[in-house]
Amino acid sequence: MDYDALFKRRDAAARRIQAAWRAYKGRKSFLRLRDAAGRIQAAAKGWYVRKQVQDQRNRQQLEQRFEAVMDKHRKKMRVLELEKRALLALPGGDVEEYEQRRLLAAIKVQAHWRGLVARRKLARSPERAQREQAARRIQAAFRNVLRSHRTFTALASTAASAAAGLRGLAGGASPPGRPSPGSALRQSGASVLMGSPELKGSPAEGAGGGGGSRGPSPQRRGVLAPQGMPAEGAGPGQAMRNAAVMGTRRYKELQAQVDGKLSAYMALAKSRGSHRRPDPRVAEARLAALLHDHNVSAPERLAAVAGRQRNLVLMDTLCGQLEQLRPLADLPPDAAPQDFPRPARGSERAERAAQAHALSLAEAKIGNRWWTHLRALNTQAVQDSLTAEDQERWEALDARWRRKWKEVEEQENRRPDAAEELKGGQRTGVGAAAVAAAREAAAMQSKRDEYTERMARAPAAVPVTAPAPARSAGVGP
Repeated sequence: MDYDALFKRRDAAARRIQAAWRAYKGRKSFLRLRDAAGRIQAAAKGWYVRKQVQDQRNRQQLEQRFEAVMDKHRKKMRVLELEKRALLALPGGDVEEYEQRRLLAAIKVQAHWRGLVARRKLARSPERAQREQAARRIQAAFRNVLRSHRTFTALASTAASAAAGLRGLAGGASPPGRPSPGSALRQSGASVLMGSPELKGSPAEGAGGGGGSRGPSPQRRGVLAPQGMPAEGAGPGQAMRNAAVMGTRRYKELQAQVDGKLSAYMALAKSRGSHRRPDPRVAEARLAALLHDHNVSAPERLAAVAGRQRNLVLMDTLCGQLEQLRPLADLPPDAAPQDFPRPARGSERAERAAQAHALSLAEAKIGNRWWTHLRALNTQAVQDSLTAEDQERWEALDARWRRKWKEVEEQENRRPDAAEELKGGQRTGVGAAAVAAAREAAAMQSKRDEYTERMARAPAAVPVTAPAPARSAGVGP
């Protein structure tokens, strides 16, 4: 039996089985990876395209906003330019008068506003509250004085009428037109009870108005008695003395006191009012000083007006020179765009350049959207470049995956056979395969040695090249 051929057939069969199994597993893995890669690529490409579309929309919105803002700014600058030209076209005197009236109007508005603020501040200040409280106190005191004066006057008239009635009673019958003594006494007592103060030197305080025991006034006692009857414990003489409460001398003293207080209050009010009024001499002196300052500063103001007039004329001349544009035919042949610096943004030259550009576009009937097709071309070029870049990127990724797959296939093909793995029933690596190969070589060498010994012990000369196992089997000793 030829073991070498058997082992070789077994090894070849094992290799075929392993190759078929590995090819099947490789195809399954490749298909799975390709499907996953396709899904990932589709998701990534969709996300990228959506992002690009959103970015493009955002850019378009920003450009539209920018154009709207710029249009509004251009309109505003155009209006300002027209207003400026209208002001420059006016005479210098009119401009000066307008500025003067504007300044006076601003001063008047500021004065009114500051006055309003000052009045509000004064209304909330504690000094104003104190002054108002002091004024209320003065007014209350003055009203009290007037009330006392009226009370004293009424009391004096009542006492005089009562005294006249008593004198008529003592002399005889009272005249028909005068009141009776009882009614006069009752009226005098009622006026005292209504709040008239007790007078110095009255019978209630005793003779002379000095100290002493102070009892109830006989007048009040007489008033509290019934009508037509004298008070308790009072005779006719006492009633007459009580009726004569105030004489002419006392009335004159009280009137003099009231007049003195009134004159004092009036003098105080006049003095306070005189302090508040401005002195006419001070006002005249201030007016004369202001007129002198105005006359002194008149030459300077006239010189300033003349200087402003000269500046306006010079500015008009410069504007006229700027408006006279230099034709392109007069430019030198070696002129380049960089020889003409771009004017500052927002300046008058930049605005004029924009207006000239717009006028040239209008004359050419192109419109102010001449750059739209350029933007479309630029956008298309950007999209093409991005698409080409994406295609190159995906091709590079595909090539990388193919290279990896080839490396995996080469590694699988370089692996040893699984004969020893099938014999031992255990998985072997590269080291185990080497050991199995060494064992197989040792087994083959031992078989060759055995064949050599058998051939040496054979009695007949058998050619060494003949198939040893087949001929040696039929030869006997």
